[in-house]
Amino acid sequence: MIMGAIKKGFGVASWLKRACYNLFMPVGHKSADARFAGKNPNLWLRMAHFAAYWALFRPLKDKLGLSRIRFAVTGSSVLSLDTFRLLHALGIELRQVYASTEAGFISSHSNGEVKFETVGRPALGTEVRLTDEGELLVRSQCMFSGYLKNDKKTAETFVNGWCHTNDAVNIDEEGHLVFLDRLEHLGVLSSGAKYAPQYIEGRLRFSPYIKDAMVVGGKDKSFVSAIVNIDFTMVGKWAERNHVPYTTFVDLSQKAGVADLVRKDLQRVNSYLPEQARVKKFVLMHKEFDADEAELTRTRKIRREFVEDKYQDLIQAMYGRREEVPVQANVTYRDGRKGTVSTTIKVRDVVVEGN
Repeated sequence: MIMGAIKKGFGVASWLKRACYNLFMPVGHKSADARFAGKNPNLWLRMAHFAAYWALFRPLKDKLGLSRIRFAVTGSSVLSLDTFRLLHALGIELRQVYASTEAGFISSHSNGEVKFETVGRPALGTEVRLTDEGELLVRSQCMFSGYLKNDKKTAETFVNGWCHTNDAVNIDEEGHLVFLDRLEHLGVLSSGAKYAPQYIEGRLRFSPYIKDAMVVGGKDKSFVSAIVNIDFTMVGKWAERNHVPYTTFVDLSQKAGVADLVRKDLQRVNSYLPEQARVKKFVLMHKEFDADEAELTRTRKIRREFVEDKYQDLIQAMYGRREEVPVQANVTYRDGRKGTVSTTIKVRDVVVEGN
């Protein structure tokens, strides 16, 4: 909707308006990033943002019908960081809220405390705590009174005045709630610790450098690991900008610099997770997951059991002491030629000693 308004409202065919957009949007993004980091933009950035507001952001907000908005809220579905940055760049303070039918209004971002990965601090008058399993319990004056004609379920939901949400949540150092998943969707490690595969995979896919990811764990595993597909187009552009030579997807996927890009995203996602639920090791696949090879459904969802069986050598390497796994792959070179190459997939640590 927003990008459509930009194109329709400002006519990207016009070189002047296109130049105005390219000039001022980076200013908005820098201002948004500063606020996300809890910093006040410097004088130069405030002056540049003032000019950008009157030249671009104000007419765009007016086109969207949001010229007088104080702040906007979103809930239920996860938004990408790019969407958050875009709205905040325009001067629209988008806040996330968290609520449920049973527990009522639980938490939200407050003015100046918007954190993309969280759903804010508990609402005024709302008490929260976590069970040993990571389930969020809520106590407040706005909870529901009970299920209609279902006293048994009501008693299971309300225990000693606390509402069991059945939601897996983490609380960060600043008291913000991080919604992970429904409790029944969590995986369990051999230690009994629970982890959130869908949360990790979803957040990783927001990275411009990651096309797909599959989290590995289970009751026979002592930690969480990940199999990652790079986005060949975006990583290829990064390689060209940084003068990193490569020939094929296979070659590019195993570059140390590419591993560092993915490692930063893994560390970012890990920072919002409990210690025992963090990804410890990962591998970069030499090829994309392919529906024609039965690795994906036709709606591009990973067939988890099939992939785990097919790449069990990689998984065993991550949980063993092997540092690399030899593979053969069909490749298409940049000039269109096709062939088969042998390569090694390296097992990498998310946290590197000395960092």
